[in-house]
Amino acid sequence: MVASVAAQVPLSKEPRHHMTFENKQLRILDVNIPPGDKSLDHRHELDIATISMSQGTNTRIQTATQPAAERPSRPFGDATLAEYAGKASSHTIENIGKSAYQLFAVENLKTSGWSTAPATSGLATKMTSESRSFRLYDVNLAVPTSQTSHTHAVPTIAVLITGTVMSDGPDKQAKENPGAPIGLKQLTQPGQWIMVPPGDTHHMVRLGPGPARIVEIEVR
Repeated sequence: MVASVAAQVPLSKEPRHHMTFENKQLRILDVNIPPGDKSLDHRHELDIATISMSQGTNTRIQTATQPAAERPSRPFGDATLAEYAGKASSHTIENIGKSAYQLFAVENLKTSGWSTAPATSGLATKMTSESRSFRLYDVNLAVPTSQTSHTHAVPTIAVLITGTVMSDGPDKQAKENPGAPIGLKQLTQPGQWIMVPPGDTHHMVRLGPGPARIVEIEVR
């Protein structure tokens, strides 16, 4: 048991979990485990939201106290929440499929005192999941709905899943979040994201003839 604990690394230090952005409220990770590869034994200590960014591959998860268990593939765009603050856990993830295991992940850096502000609402916007530290929304801009606007009370990460959208909103808080795309941005590739600062009204317009889907992650 001592050797197992010593081998653990924090999630942010696991090489297949690449940190792409961090501020005082949240951390964004790009998770990529190639076929046949296996992560280090890494420790989760913060609540996390993840979105599957691959078409699905089977994985095997191994914790220090449980036998290895296979997990079915997650569909592209599948979004889930997990709570680890106050109940930390470690595991390894092995990709036993034939394609890459890829996730867009957001950690809430709070360990208590999560926001109780009400959920947002807007045209073509549906809350799909809620926990103490996150809310997930699906924004589906399909014919005849080509645009939507709404305001989040807490920092929010909007991630493009399919289609092309123009995202618009104030950029006055951009200097407070260096490295984060804020304000007027065009999202053209799955996994591209924009930050919506708390209190900003966010406007999204679908571009092109096809539908567009965005997953929004409120960091409470």
